[in-house]
Amino acid sequence: MTEGNKIIQGYDGPYNTPIVLPSKKVLAEWIDYNGHMNVVYYTQTFDNSLDFFLEEILGIGETHAIKEKQGPFVLQAHYHYLNEMSVNEEFNVRLLVVDCDQKRMHLCLDIFSKKRKQVIAVAEKILINVNLNIRKVQHYPSWAYERLLKIKNTHKNASFPNVLGKKISLKK
Repeated sequence: MTEGNKIIQGYDGPYNTPIVLPSKKVLAEWIDYNGHMNVVYYTQTFDNSLDFFLEEILGIGETHAIKEKQGPFVLQAHYHYLNEMSVNEEFNVRLLVVDCDQKRMHLCLDIFSKKRKQVIAVAEKILINVNLNIRKVQHYPSWAYERLLKIKNTHKNASFPNVLGKKISLKK
């Protein structure tokens, strides 16, 4: 997409439900003393997948942040670890847009085991767009907000994980 003579990263759809991000494999160095993938690598996997989504699909990732001096900040994140992953296990991160407005987006990502055909972990994130020069909230560019709305509308009838929106507490 171009705006004036400026090339805009990402694309304008159509979008899948969910958006399935590139396949990955659990590396041996990700395994901890409990014999499964360490929590830090779940977080890193979700973060790297989010970066891919922002850059390659929405067009407001690192390239946009550097050129336009505005970028996404995570305001809140919730993680749910539902199963273990072992070395060499192949998986995808899948992404759904739960909601959005002109400054924020609410996303749901999950790690899906290709072999077991099951969700291993879920991350729920709220991001906000920030002007990096003045460190204040700023509207998304109109083209990015239009993409977000298209994706949200595509995902509106998706089957969201039952852990979405759950508060954290000890059950009594």
